[in-house]
Amino acid sequence: MCQGEPAFQPHIPKIGFCEEKNRLRGKFLQAIHEQCVLQGRQTKAVIDGDPDLNRFDILLDRAQHKKDRAKYAWIAHVEAHQCGEG
Repeated sequence: MCQGEPAFQPHIPKIGFCEEKNRLRGKFLQAIHEQCVLQGRQTKAVIDGDPDLNRFDILLDRAQHKKDRAKYAWIAHVEAHQCGEG
């Protein structure tokens, strides 16, 4: 280290492991997965020429809202709990 340069201090999170953060992240990932499955089913229906494609609209809308709620719950927890890293 050179004279006069501040010492490098890596950011160390206050909490090394947060079970709630991991639980909320899991819910977010599950919601993403569910939305992807629905999109896959919709894609297959289009390929198969299914005339009833509108049935996916409400399901995909609900899946998007579920995903958003899970994402923002995870983000809010990480910000409030300061457990973003680790």
